[in-house]
Amino acid sequence: MSLDFLSLLSDDVDRFIAAIASGPADAPITGCPGWTLVDLGVHLGVVHRWARGAIVTGAVPQQDPSDPAPTDQAAVAEWVRAGADRLLTTLGDLDPAAPTWHPFPVEPKVAGLWRRRQAQEASVHRWDAERAIGLSPTIDAPFADDGVDEYWTVMLPRLVSRESLTVPSSVLGVELSDTGRSWIIDGRSGRVQLVAEGVEPAAQLRGSAVDVLLRLWGRPVPEGSISLSGDQDVVAEWLALGGA
Repeated sequence: MSLDFLSLLSDDVDRFIAAIASGPADAPITGCPGWTLVDLGVHLGVVHRWARGAIVTGAVPQQDPSDPAPTDQAAVAEWVRAGADRLLTTLGDLDPAAPTWHPFPVEPKVAGLWRRRQAQEASVHRWDAERAIGLSPTIDAPFADDGVDEYWTVMLPRLVSRESLTVPSSVLGVELSDTGRSWIIDGRSGRVQLVAEGVEPAAQLRGSAVDVLLRLWGRPVPEGSISLSGDQDVVAEWLALGGA
C-alpha cells in the first residue's frame, strides 16, 4: 500500500500543534530527556525550516536570523504552524523524482525522500507531544511499518555517519507481528546493511510495528510488547544506537 506522506505529515502537524498549544509548557518529553513540551515545539519548527531550506537551495541550508524561535508557548505553536505550512507547500510543489541534495546516505538522491523523512519525523514527535500532555497516542501500523524500514535504510546510516557511531559487529533480526514484515540487519562490515537471506541472526526482536518503531527510537513501550530472543547483548548494542 502506498502511503500519502503529505497528508500524513499535515495531519500529524495539526495534532502536534494542538498538543503544544494546550500545554503544560514544561511537561517533560520522555523520549528526549531534558526537553520540555515547548522545547520539542522549537525543535520540530527548526527541523521544518532546515528541511525546506535544503529543498529550496539544494544545499546545506543556513539559519535565517530574521526568523528566530520564540520562547512563549502560544508563540511557539504559531511559529511551528508558519514553518510547517511553508514546508507543506514546498513539498507539494516538488517532483518526488527530481534530483536533489540531502544529507542521508541513500542513492539515488531524489526529492521524494524529503516527504517520507518529514512525515516520519513529525509522527514520532507528535506521539511525544501527545504523550506529554496525558493522551494515549499511537501510530497506524502501515505508517509505523514504513517508519521501521526508514529507520534501518535512511536514519540509522545517517546517525552512524553524523555521530561517528560504531556499528555492532553482529546480525540482528527484526519482525513485525502485525504486518508480517521482517528485516535482517548485518553490521559485520562496519556498516548498516540489510540482507535478504543466507545469514542467521544472533538475536531477534519482535513486536507490533508501532512498538518496534518506538523502541528503536528509545521511546517507552508497554512491558511485554517486545519479545527478544537470542544474544541479549546483540539486541542491546543495536538498540543503543537509536536511544536505548
